[in-house]
Amino acid sequence: MITGKNFKDIKTCFCFLDETGLLHSGRDKFFALGAIECDNPQKLYNKIRKIRHRYNYNKEMKWANLDRKIRFDVARECFNVFLDEDAKFNCIILDKDELDFAKYYDDDLYKVYRNFSIALLKLIIGKNPEKVIVLLMDDYFAPDGINLETTIKKFVNDHYQKFIIAGVCQIDSKASDLLQLTDLILGAIIYDLKKQEGLLLPHQNVYKRKFLNFVYQKLYINGSFFRNRFGLKTRNYVLSGDKIRATIFDCRRSTAKRFIDKIKNKPWPTMGDACF
Repeated sequence: MITGKNFKDIKTCFCFLDETGLLHSGRDKFFALGAIECDNPQKLYNKIRKIRHRYNYNKEMKWANLDRKIRFDVARECFNVFLDEDAKFNCIILDKDELDFAKYYDDDLYKVYRNFSIALLKLIIGKNPEKVIVLLMDDYFAPDGINLETTIKKFVNDHYQKFIIAGVCQIDSKASDLLQLTDLILGAIIYDLKKQEGLLLPHQNVYKRKFLNFVYQKLYINGSFFRNRFGLKTRNYVLSGDKIRATIFDCRRSTAKRFIDKIKNKPWPTMGDACF
């Protein structure tokens, strides 16, 4: 129990988690989860609010809707806010061609979402937790009788045997600029990956290309998040200082039997399972 002056020693942060992709859609090769972590979200909110006011822009900021100049300008300035403030972005990307969702998850998108949300949180938290987290997630379906928020909180806290997740709440992304910013960064990274895989249609939205090139320029990326400085493909991107981290989940780093045994015997992937 925290008593007396001990409460002053507690470090806290907020995480804003969003997803992209559909499990049963041939259009989506990738399913991904991303999160912005920040200690003082009000600083980002205040700056984004001023940007919206300056452009008189009150619409939702989404990667899918990045199709005109005003949306590009707002997205570009909001990304600069993220870079300037004390905030971090992490994401896990699942290549559906590499994972047998029917075998391990009964083709249940909810199970995939829950399990890899927990894996992403473990990636953010690390081996030695230092903060208590309040998690805000984009509103997502859950089967009747299932409480996603309680499940995630319980699983993470039980794993660490510490009070790490203080609360989980699903909210409509339309009400949260930071969930929208998460969607924007996650969308750009997936767009980059699709470009590398040759999955983009010939006539792509010019503003998405412009935004991705803008991100490349700001982050000093030469060609792709997923190519190293020698031009070779990689499954991990880490910006200096852990500002942005992107990981393509790779079960092949474990032997097939070991991976299958882990999935069968545990309700969610461990840090080892996710090959971080």
